[in-house]
Amino acid sequence: MTLHVSETPLKRKIDLTEGSILKKILIVAVPTLLTSLMQMTYNLVDIFFVSRVDRIGLDPTEAVAGVGTAAFYTWFGMGVMLIVKIGVSVYVSQAAGRNDKEAVDSHLSNGLLVMVLLALFYSLAGYFFRSEFVGIFNIENTRVVGHAEDYLAIVSMFMVFIFVANVFNGVYDGLGKTINTFYIMAAGLLLNIVLDPLLILWAGLGVQGAAIATVIAQGFTVLVYLFVYASQRRPAVLAPIRHFSPSTMKRIVILGLPVGIQSMAMATISIIVGIFVASFGEAAISVSRIGSQIEALSWMIALGFQVAISAFVGQNYGAMKIGRIKQGYLSSMRLLVPYGITVSLVLFFFAEPLFALFIDEEPTLAFGAEYLRIISISQLFMILELVTAGAFNGLGKTVAPSGVGIVGNIMRIPFAYGAATMAGIWWTLSATSVFKGLALVLLFVVFFSRLSARHRERVALENYRAL
Repeated sequence: MTLHVSETPLKRKIDLTEGSILKKILIVAVPTLLTSLMQMTYNLVDIFFVSRVDRIGLDPTEAVAGVGTAAFYTWFGMGVMLIVKIGVSVYVSQAAGRNDKEAVDSHLSNGLLVMVLLALFYSLAGYFFRSEFVGIFNIENTRVVGHAEDYLAIVSMFMVFIFVANVFNGVYDGLGKTINTFYIMAAGLLLNIVLDPLLILWAGLGVQGAAIATVIAQGFTVLVYLFVYASQRRPAVLAPIRHFSPSTMKRIVILGLPVGIQSMAMATISIIVGIFVASFGEAAISVSRIGSQIEALSWMIALGFQVAISAFVGQNYGAMKIGRIKQGYLSSMRLLVPYGITVSLVLFFFAEPLFALFIDEEPTLAFGAEYLRIISISQLFMILELVTAGAFNGLGKTVAPSGVGIVGNIMRIPFAYGAATMAGIWWTLSATSVFKGLALVLLFVVFFSRLSARHRERVALENYRAL
């Protein structure tokens, strides 16, 4: 395919094809990191207040376990969202590299149409089949089941807010304007943090209060986005009727589908593993919920760089600057490898005090500390996997990282099933993360070497023809 590069600059984008590589990557990565930090802060605050429901006569471990169980449905929904978000983000970044404004507008408009359809289907499924979903965990504690169903009933009906916000986020990601995403998402998350104690404890709504706070905050975020797109400072023109194109919708879905399938497969496998975990009681469910949020020390940084690398690679691939792609990937790794090692050491040596910030009751505390020590081994490799996947996505090659992720996650099922203890399940999670990180980096090295060779041949041929 011949890529046309326009000489006319595209307005309202961060140009990642020129200037200091590391500086440009950080300009995109830091706001995404801050957004992830805000999300992590909200998640931890949410757990903090849910774990204080003993003040309104509820059991904290049961409440956290209920929210943790319902969260699997939201997690699975993220995979559905990624089908559209990744497709929009990658095509927008490549169009930005070519300075093709019409393509940016088209992918936004068609992506939004697909996302709304998916959101409506997913919301209705979550609401009407919430009992069946919670039932697959075979939780014997009826209060935990009740908390999970109450939370899911409220959140699932308003999933459209999360879906729509992710389309707008994808456009900003592709344009490198992640600072805008940070401002808008931060406003919603701050509102959520304020509402949590008011609704969970002060109003005495418990788990339902946590769900209502989430829904209100998400709705507010979408309203802000709609206001931005109605203003003169909109990053793209939203015109679904004028840009309606089934072929563009198909391209978006085809590109994002492998990533979406990987995420949904991971969520499904995590649900299966969650069933194994639930067999050890509500304490084990609480450990999984809290421990995964503490792990955000790794994934929030990795996610920031994943978005940055995807946008950076996409724009430079659109502009056919292959050498700059390699330099950007290596520059990121020089920062992330030492960070990953540091996080691993922190989780290993400070496991107990970190977990005690949320629940200090035995045996949950002991289980939680053990979880953090075991999972600490895989933190660097989790970072390598996510960032390398971002580089693949920017090139429009979403199959390779998704394939590695799916294979690695499927491996978790037989090992977790055969585990006789909770520690065995934690070791399964850690070992498969190591495998995925190593395998994906090796694949990228091989793929990029071939891409560079083809690019050199093409340049040599063009130079020869110019003589």
